[in-house]
Amino acid sequence: MSIEQNNSLTEATPRIDDGAGSIRVLALLDDPVASGKVKPVLVVARNARENRVGLRPLDISMLTFSRAESDPEFVAELRREGLSIDVVRERRRFDFGVFAQLRAIIARRRPHILWTHSAKTHFLVRFGGLHRGRAWVASHHGYTATSLTWRLYEQLDRWCLLGADSVITACEAFASDLNVRLGIKKERLSVHHSPFAESASSSAVVGRRSIRDELRLPAGARVVLSVGRLSREKGHADLIRAMVEVRRTCGFPAVLVIVGDGPERARLERLRARLGLEDAVHLVGYRDDVSPYYEAADVFALPSYSEGSPNVLLEAMGAGVPIVARAVGGVCEMIRDGEQGWLAPKDDATSIAHGIVALLSDANLRSSFTASARRSLSAYAPSSYYAGIRSVFETVLGAQ
Repeated sequence: MSIEQNNSLTEATPRIDDGAGSIRVLALLDDPVASGKVKPVLVVARNARENRVGLRPLDISMLTFSRAESDPEFVAELRREGLSIDVVRERRRFDFGVFAQLRAIIARRRPHILWTHSAKTHFLVRFGGLHRGRAWVASHHGYTATSLTWRLYEQLDRWCLLGADSVITACEAFASDLNVRLGIKKERLSVHHSPFAESASSSAVVGRRSIRDELRLPAGARVVLSVGRLSREKGHADLIRAMVEVRRTCGFPAVLVIVGDGPERARLERLRARLGLEDAVHLVGYRDDVSPYYEAADVFALPSYSEGSPNVLLEAMGAGVPIVARAVGGVCEMIRDGEQGWLAPKDDATSIAHGIVALLSDANLRSSFTASARRSLSAYAPSSYYAGIRSVFETVLGAQ
């Protein structure tokens, strides 16, 4: 079947009915996996299905993009769960043929609100005028320019966000930036930190043993874990360099495990070889289930140059893994330095190594950080996140 023929517009999910004055929302995603941007949308969709008494029903449908003829794996999983998701077929980058598919999906879903989640989906909605006749809520996840091309993308995205009825950001730092630098009025901005949802996982003993066996780690090795896309703004190169100091300082074997994939993989592999860390740094690729790696970890490291409200921090907190992170963006709003984790200044890569060494060497410090961090998780309850996002939807509809 050709890409043109298989456009997923015949997906089995029935057309949403107006029934009982429901609020219909179409979330436009741009991820081939259930990423950190996708997970909060799933929290809203799952909570909406509970149809709370006394509240106007909320119907969430989603769409994502694919350049393959087959659907991304997570799409089938969501459909089996009963969630509605369409797939827009792309033939290439900047394929303007997607507009016909988008308009067809919008005509069938008839959303009151479009909810976008990336620079790409922001652009498609504003450039294509898809928001005309309906409300538009845009979720902003921050900027980290790593090239001239990305700086141009950021400028284009800022123009797009000016056309949205409401902009959701992941942290106060991003909201301030959009208000001061872009001029988006405060009443059109709202901050909603990512929600934390417990996931079923195997016991810590089984997870720890299986990962250690899989990676053939030496007996007594302590594990530093990092989870995230392998892109330059995530700072994994600094973390690999930090392992030189960690291994020199610690009197026990220490290894770094990085879960994720992306365009920086080859460069990180070359750096690992140049530093002689082939046996100490493990790039294991993308994993659908990361819980066994958290269970095997002694320290979690987030060396990103920019972050909003990273899900991986919540996952580490929930798994009881002490955190070392750069003090950037929303990280400072989630972690109190010296109480819930070790925060390294943005421009001080050596502090990352010092934090890792301190935690690996001090069991009491690890226990203190994890206990305090776990107590803060109640602030990230999925029900609270759902209520906040629902309030944004009701507000933009009321302003129409």
